[in-house]
Amino acid sequence: MKITILGTESLGVRGLACFVELKDRKIFIDPGIALGWIRYGFLPHPFQVAVGSGIRERIIEKLHYATDVVISHFDGDHCPLFDANPYQLALDEIRMSLMNTRIWAKGPENSSQSQRERRKAFSEMLKKDLPVPDGMKDGVLEFSVPVPHGRRGAEKGAVMMTCIEEDGEIFVHASDIQLLDIETIRIIADWKPDMVFASGPPLYRYSSSEDRIFAGDAWNNALELSNSVSTLVIDHHLLRGEIGRDWIEKLRHTSGNNIICAADFMNREPLLLEAWRKDLYDWLPVPENWHDDYKHGKADFENYRIKGWECLLNNGKIKPCKWYHSCPVKHYTDKGKLERYWIENYCLVGNKNCVRYNLEEKGEYHPDYMLPDGEIKKNL
Repeated sequence: MKITILGTESLGVRGLACFVELKDRKIFIDPGIALGWIRYGFLPHPFQVAVGSGIRERIIEKLHYATDVVISHFDGDHCPLFDANPYQLALDEIRMSLMNTRIWAKGPENSSQSQRERRKAFSEMLKKDLPVPDGMKDGVLEFSVPVPHGRRGAEKGAVMMTCIEEDGEIFVHASDIQLLDIETIRIIADWKPDMVFASGPPLYRYSSSEDRIFAGDAWNNALELSNSVSTLVIDHHLLRGEIGRDWIEKLRHTSGNNIICAADFMNREPLLLEAWRKDLYDWLPVPENWHDDYKHGKADFENYRIKGWECLLNNGKIKPCKWYHSCPVKHYTDKGKLERYWIENYCLVGNKNCVRYNLEEKGEYHPDYMLPDGEIKKNL
């Protein structure tokens, strides 16, 4: 089982997009993306739009290979949309990829009116009926009954969790549970998973005495869950503020268990772009009409894309690979011989999955024209 987390808050966008590769099936859970419409009074910064665009492209690419697509619920950061804004994934962009794919979309029960409408539009655009998988099992896949979207009784609807088992390894995707409902935690524990990928509590919104009680509930539930899994990955709502990073570190220290965020799981630096939105506007001011121009194809983000990474480096928000400044990949990129994808997804975020990095650490020879994924490109 190979698990790749493509899009979530510690990777720069809103969502819980996850691709799971098995022997005979490739399962994409929650292929959606959003950037958070307003934070600190600002629309998404063009640099975040640039990062989001790259993640959206990778989601689209992975969907070409998916045999199964799971949608935990129909919020705009978890599914393709018929009415997507410029920063989300439009259903029309990936409709052909989904035509011959098994779709497991949470049923309409305990859903808001907008979610039911999105589910209906999803079915109509694909011209196929969507089964209700809640509580079902299909081979290696098993789905939970609807569980609370956050607190039980909070009237925020429900979500569907996914359990995948192959060769004795068990993975659970627990979308938007926010770790706030103990019954949901016990459903997960009963699956006896090796790894859980879950949404944490929205601490960035907590301010009242009641909110502090919710934060305490999430803490206690996370501790209980971490005692029954090898790896607990917490992200999404929790990482919309830098306080979430501190919360995970304290939780890991208290529990002694392997509790990490998605960026940690992917062996790279976290990119908390929504949390840093105000800073980005301070460092890189944006014309008032930029977002409207972008929506109508009259503006792009390339200049902000380059300068944004420079700002993060100069202000200590990210730590690049220690070999970055002497790496041939940077040299080839500066010369225009390589697209920026490589330095942005490996060098600048200290990605320890880099083949070059690992060979360098071992002191083993590798040619200058080897790419971070190990591909040999002699024409550089």
